[in-house]
Parts: sequence; structure tokens; C-alpha cells
Amino acid sequence: MKKIIIIGFVFFAGSAEIRAQLTNSGNIRTFVGANVTIYGDMTNNGAIADSGTLVTLAGSSLQTVSGSVVTTLNNLRLNNTDATGITLAQALNVRGTLTFSDGYLNTTTANILTMTNTSSVASVSNTSFVSGPMVKTGNTAFVFPVGKNVVYAPIAITAPAAGTDQFKAEYFQISANPLYNTSSVEPSLHHVSDCEYWMLDRVTGSSNVSVTLSWDTRSCGITTLSDLRVARWDGTQWTDKGNGGTTGTTTAGTVISSAAVTGFGPFTLASITATNPLPVELLTFAAHCEDEQAVLRWSTESEFQNDFFTIESSFDATDWNTIATVAGTGTTTMLTNYTWTDHSNPRKEMYYRLSQTDYDGETTIHDIVYFKSCSLPENSVSIYPNPAKSIVNILTEESVSAITVMNSEGKKINTPIDVKYKQIDFSEIPNGVYLIQITTKSGVFNKNVVISRN
Repeated sequence: MKKIIIIGFVFFAGSAEIRAQLTNSGNIRTFVGANVTIYGDMTNNGAIADSGTLVTLAGSSLQTVSGSVVTTLNNLRLNNTDATGITLAQALNVRGTLTFSDGYLNTTTANILTMTNTSSVASVSNTSFVSGPMVKTGNTAFVFPVGKNVVYAPIAITAPAAGTDQFKAEYFQISANPLYNTSSVEPSLHHVSDCEYWMLDRVTGSSNVSVTLSWDTRSCGITTLSDLRVARWDGTQWTDKGNGGTTGTTTAGTVISSAAVTGFGPFTLASITATNPLPVELLTFAAHCEDEQAVLRWSTESEFQNDFFTIESSFDATDWNTIATVAGTGTTTMLTNYTWTDHSNPRKEMYYRLSQTDYDGETTIHDIVYFKSCSLPENSVSIYPNPAKSIVNILTEESVSAITVMNSEGKKINTPIDVKYKQIDFSEIPNGVYLIQITTKSGVFNKNVVISRN
């Protein structure tokens, strides 16, 4: 592509198309009514006074906005047809309307987009949004046009108090783990999303704002709007910022915090019950010996569009072979138990790996378990996991005839027990140490378990 280098003064008063790489080392001024379309890179090392109607970035390949000087534009339209879109290699300010027709605007903390107090956005979609951090200045409510990959995932704030207040937002289409432990939640929350989160920071000012989060099919399963919550990471755990109202349906919508939040950082969707899967919640996965066969058992707390599970085996935990697929339950908020028996080589040590595939073909690899072999002592009884959060499994080759749970004072605790599957559900039981009394044909076995959700 040709290059145009400006070293003097250039004025735009009508429509102009620049089919070249544009470098400004002089002065550019656009007047009211000017429409300038740029098809190449834009490098600004000089001065730009933009009062025009519209500047459009309309390349068919990657475009870069760079230079030694921060560029401030009036009205900007993104209409880049390349899969990558437009990349900022220098900060960019927009004080009018930013229209997202096509193409992504890729930003970084150093090369950031700032929308001024007088700015607005239009026409945001899955094909055009800000991929990276952006800043909004001002005292008006604002919906941040952020997303990642091919997903538009807005986050919104109510109006700050001052026109100079600034908030910065970015979306991440990944689990907040391990940076922000999704298992650490305050008691009012049942769980938080494990597939997406936002960063929302107050850059300048002291305004507190209400926060609105969005969801659609990207969000791994919304089933009950009333149970949704806005959650914020406070440095130790995910805290409940309430549900001040929802819009939309289980397919797509928003939820706003019940009040203005006073702290900022990571935000994500949460639920106060097991509804709203967000996404498949695997509780346990274990392999043990029954009737001289390797038996794999796993449990899910909830599922969303779960097509099937895949079981793989390996002798070294490196080279894996698929040995079975097990149909999933689809979408459910109920505890679901699965069992599969490996009839081959029960006397050999083995590793097993479990993965899960959605209806859309997306696969998540879960846990790896080690199977020692069918060589346990005949009367061996053990429990796992320990400590536990909810489900506790009993490991024994013998059949179990009774299971009793008692607290530290010796009082019997009423909690769901599945003798057939050798499982105890502690999800509604407070943290503490409990005695599990297990009766088999060999006698009664006592095991202590620690329940801890912190």
C-alpha cells in the first residue's frame, strides 16, 4: 500500500478517501461536514483537530493506529473486515459517537481507548467491540462495549457523581481461577461462574456506582433469573452484591447489583442456589475396586447442555487412550451420579481422566485419578475427599448396609445418604468435623470427615 506523509497543514471539509498508509507529522484539521475514510494504518506524530462528521477506519487487512502523539477524534466508525480488526499501538480518545459496524478494536493498558464525558457508542455486536481494556470519563451512565474472541459481553455502570470520574473495564472469556478462587464464596452465594469474568476499576474519583452484568449463550447456563447475583472479588472471596433487577430471559439478559458498590476489581455472575449452572459443576471423580473390577464414579452438582463424558486411561498419565463415552444429562440443576466399570486389567495400576463435551462440541478436561489396582485389603474402608465441601464418597470393596452421620456431640445428623452409591451429601450441613459410621458385613467402621467451604 502507498504511503502519504503530511508535514504541513491539511484541511478536510467534504468527503475524502485515503487509500494509503497515513502518517501525520504536521497538522490535520477536519471541519463540520467532513467524512474521512482511511483504508491503511494511521500514524499520528503531529496535531489533529477533528470537528468533522465522521472518520471511518475501513481496511480489509489489519489496521494499526500508532504514533508519538495521542489521537483524539470526534466521531469514529469501525468498519474493518479483517478477522483481527484494528489494533491500537498508541492511546486513542473519542469524544463523540464510536460506531461499531465491523471489526474489533484491540487495546492494551498502555494503548487504551478513552471515551470522554461527551461520548457514546452505537451498533455493538459479536462482530465488533473493544477487545481489551477501555476507559470511560464522565458523569453519565455507560455500557462498556467490551468482549473477547468473537463474544460481545457488556458491563454497565450507573452515572458517577463527577464529570471527571473515570472507570476502566475489560472482559475475560475464561474462568477467574486460579487468580480469583471461584470456590471461595461468602455464605449467601452458592457458586460463581467458572467461565467468564470482568475487571471493573475506578481509575479516578470517588463515585460509587451500581454494576450491571450481562449474559447470553456464552455464559454456560442461566436457568433461574431470581437466583442470579452480581458478585465481586474482595481479595479473599467472592462477595454478594445482590440482584437489583433483571432484564431479558434465560437466553440473554442483564442483572444489576442491588445497590451501588463501593469496591471494584473482578466481577462475575453468581447464584444463591444450585440453579444457573455456570457451567457443569463436577463435584467428585474417583476410581476404586468393586467385585475385582475398576469402578469409576463421578457426580455433578449441575449441568448445562452436557452431551457426554469421555473416559481415558493411561499407564503413565502422559499417553492417553479413550476407553468409553457416557451420555450426559443435558441441562439439570439436580445432583447427578455416574458410574462406569472398566472390566480390563483390574490388577494393574492405572490413571483415568474425565472430560466433558457440550452439545456445541466444546470439551473441558476435568480431573485425573490414580487407580492403585484391585489389591485393597478385604475389609478396607476409607472416605474421600477429606476435607470435603459437599459430597463424601465411601471406598470399600464390601457392600454397605447402613451409614450414620453424627456431629461432635454424638447427635445424629439428618442429611441425604445414598447407601447403594456409598455417598453422603453434606451440602446443607455447616462446616465442622463429623463422624461417619459405616456398617458392612465385616463390622462397623468409624471415619471422621472435615467439612470446609472456605
